[in-house]
Amino acid sequence: MDKSTRSEPLQLHVNRETQRESATPPHHVLPTRAFPARLKPNSEWSSYLSYLPSWDPSPGKTRPTSNAETKTVAGFRNPWPSWYTPPRSQVWDHLSWGEDQYPCVDLAASHLPDAPDTNKLPEKSKRPRFSDVNNWPDSDGAKAAQLLRIESPDFSFDRSTSPHAKVTWLGHAGVLVQLPPLDATKGSRPIRCLFDPIFSMRCSPSQRAGPIRAYPPPCRVQDLPPVDAVFISHNHFDHLDYDTIMAIWESSKETVRFLVPLGNRSWFVDCGISEERVTEMDWWDSATLSSHQGEESSAILSLRIWCTPAQHSSGRGGNDANSTLWSSWYLCCQDPDGGTYRIFFAGDTGYQFHGSPDWPPGPPSGKNTQKPNTKESDDTDHPPCPAFAEIRDRLGPPNLLLLPVAVGSTYSYLRSFVPLPDWISPFPRHSAGITAGIHMPPWDAVRVFKLMIELPDKGTASEGTGGSSDSEKFSTPHPPMAIAMHWGTFVTEGVEVLKTLGQLEWACQQQEVHFARSLPVPNKEGETQKLGGRASKEGPAFVAMNHGQSLAT
Repeated sequence: MDKSTRSEPLQLHVNRETQRESATPPHHVLPTRAFPARLKPNSEWSSYLSYLPSWDPSPGKTRPTSNAETKTVAGFRNPWPSWYTPPRSQVWDHLSWGEDQYPCVDLAASHLPDAPDTNKLPEKSKRPRFSDVNNWPDSDGAKAAQLLRIESPDFSFDRSTSPHAKVTWLGHAGVLVQLPPLDATKGSRPIRCLFDPIFSMRCSPSQRAGPIRAYPPPCRVQDLPPVDAVFISHNHFDHLDYDTIMAIWESSKETVRFLVPLGNRSWFVDCGISEERVTEMDWWDSATLSSHQGEESSAILSLRIWCTPAQHSSGRGGNDANSTLWSSWYLCCQDPDGGTYRIFFAGDTGYQFHGSPDWPPGPPSGKNTQKPNTKESDDTDHPPCPAFAEIRDRLGPPNLLLLPVAVGSTYSYLRSFVPLPDWISPFPRHSAGITAGIHMPPWDAVRVFKLMIELPDKGTASEGTGGSSDSEKFSTPHPPMAIAMHWGTFVTEGVEVLKTLGQLEWACQQQEVHFARSLPVPNKEGETQKLGGRASKEGPAFVAMNHGQSLAT
């Protein structure tokens, strides 16, 4: 697959954020008590405690936590007013039992006439685990299997068709991004960046119990081409998987580096990974990844990397909550012609807490024909997280955004142990708004997409970001694109897939963003073809890919 002979990792130089020299960053929590014993990488069953409900006695505040990996920081917190822990009474108002009407499911199902292979079940190795998938083709599980499929990944890279990046969704938050080579040496291969990979069947401390994939991985770790950099957003089990990390280390040992937020480095070292291959970074730290300059090199470029903020949490056990940092990641790749291509991986993050159980606005259904309220926010008491606008202003609007679109919560985890129909399930559902401060649902993901692709005001860009203080230099001829991730993998019912697809398309329609299942493709007459029953067009697009599918940008 690879024609290159590179057998050593790329050079990495890290620049630490200077503000830490004079002041404690607001997201750092200083020690307040003795450190607990550090948990080992492949943690014992006590790790399940991190999934159980934990009520904060002081809503809106973050309790100090401890970290045995550092003597100066006890833990981390979300430093913005947008971080909010609801009281128990408010959580109760957002719970519901019985059948859910799922107003967006019909919107997703409207694409079934355009789905391929609707006359037969997928082959067993690519078939989702939904209990009703065999009731073809009219059950929710069957509809989900038609609209969200597994494709065999194509990891080839052609600069003529992928001038900026080739993106492959590997399921959940796992994404492989291939970038053009950093030098012009003959036979140079693309730079390969892997984000939050998980190939295990369960996101759990044990493969015997815990949340299980509805869709199997589209390939094995061993099928991946050699990887240069693995980016981890935080240490929750669905984003940092022991078996996956060890398999990547074994298969790409000659080239791979791991970039992780503060406090996570020791986990990798304890797993047996070489210390020099694991780089720990704080928010706003930057790094430069460059090739080894050889005699045949005619142009040496670099990949700039920033560890950027996110609104989330961390923890793998009952006594290590928020003891390691969480983050998003921002990459800036230079073109040989002097251009710049920017990539933002959000990891797992929230945007805004929504107090109304009826949020977000849904499409009309049945007798409800009233036009929905599509205001940007329904909560003046709960502001949106300011981190995304700050990332845009400091580093520039991204060309490619990898954004989570599905709700995650304790309740979904508990419900997975007893997969009963809604009308008899003892476990409640919850509204999207109650967890939107920690997990972005589709409506907020589209809002973040629109926010981040706006040009910043003049004078707001930071020095050394690859941009300029003049916002006009952030301009790009490439239409921005968002790719949906963190959805459709660890789900218990096919209706969850349909609901996410419908909600994302509805949010795009209402916020004037093009929703797509693939990139627009020009036909022979120079016009745009129809994809998934919707006409393609230029401009900002939000794409919901299939497992294993690749897009070239």
